[in-house]
Amino acid sequence: MNGLAASSFGLFLLLSSASVAAQVQVDVNRPRNAYECDLPHAIRWYGSEHRCLQELCTGRNVTNQWTFDRGGSRRRKNPCYGVSPQTFED
Repeated sequence: MNGLAASSFGLFLLLSSASVAAQVQVDVNRPRNAYECDLPHAIRWYGSEHRCLQELCTGRNVTNQWTFDRGGSRRRKNPCYGVSPQTFED
């Protein structure tokens, strides 16, 4: 490959990777944990609070009704309690 062909190939790679990178979108409003499922943006994202809980509780603690923070001092109601992530209903 001569110098001109190598530089034009490099330019092509740079431009094509820039167009692919421009297409990547990140939604910062996506709920990150099950405690956010009752908020309006989570309901809009998943369609319902129930569907949000099904998605976000997969692989989580669904058997304990209460959870504690890392220090063990604050008790919170577990939003995943009783949710069956294996049965998806729309």
